[in-house]
Amino acid sequence: MLPQKVTNLSYLNEISKGDANFIKEMISIFLSENPQEIQQLEKAITEVDFEKIRSTSHHMKSTIPFIGLDLLIAYELSQIEDLAIKKQNIEVISNHFIKVKAIYEKAVQELSE
Repeated sequence: MLPQKVTNLSYLNEISKGDANFIKEMISIFLSENPQEIQQLEKAITEVDFEKIRSTSHHMKSTIPFIGLDLLIAYELSQIEDLAIKKQNIEVISNHFIKVKAIYEKAVQELSE
C-alpha cells in the first residue's frame, strides 16, 4: 500500500532557497522526463537488457531526491542497479520495479495537481 503522499519538496526548497520559479522548473523537468525514464526501465526489464537497466536505474537514483522519492524508493533502485550489474535475477528486478513505478506514478499525479 502506498503512503498518502509520496513527494516531499523540502530538499528542493532548501537548495532553491525558496525560489518558486526554480521549484516550478524542477518539477516541470521531472514531469517531462519521468515518463520516459519509467518507460525506458520497463522496456529494458522486458528485454532483459541489463546494461540499460543499470544505466537507467542509476540515473533515476540521482534525480529522485529533488522531490523526496529517495526516502521511498532509493533502496529498490539500488537493488535494481546492483542486480543489473551482476546480470542476475530479472524476476527480483521486476518486483522492485513494480514499487518504483507505482511511486513514480503517484508522484506525477501529486505534482500535476
